Amino acid sequence: MEEWMNQTTDTKNIIDLSGAAVDELIRLDVNREEFLRIALVDGGCSGLTYQLNTDTVQTPFDSVLFENNDLKVISDRNSAEHLDGLYIDYSNDLIDVGFKFSNPNAVSTCGCGNSMKV
Repeated sequence: MEEWMNQTTDTKNIIDLSGAAVDELIRLDVNREEFLRIALVDGGCSGLTYQLNTDTVQTPFDSVLFENNDLKVISDRNSAEHLDGLYIDYSNDLIDVGFKFSNPNAVSTCGCGNSMKV
């Protein structure tokens, strides 16, 4: 294993996930070998939107945002600086299904909460 990957084990979680979000990610078979990558990309009503993908390759330019025994979440460093304090929840309500983001770094958000401006 690369030396830079070993550095992630002492990482303090800078984002938080609800139990429902963790359960849904595990249900989707996201695990420690196939972790969640979150990024902020151009788009949405407010300028930036959250992009979630699974990945198996961690680079020296990534930051670990969240890690527990079941799950690991990483991001590129540019996105990570705007994700500190992010809270991710999951709702399976009939009308509003999906991941919900609450970001204290957002100056403004759109009505659905899936895009933001920093």
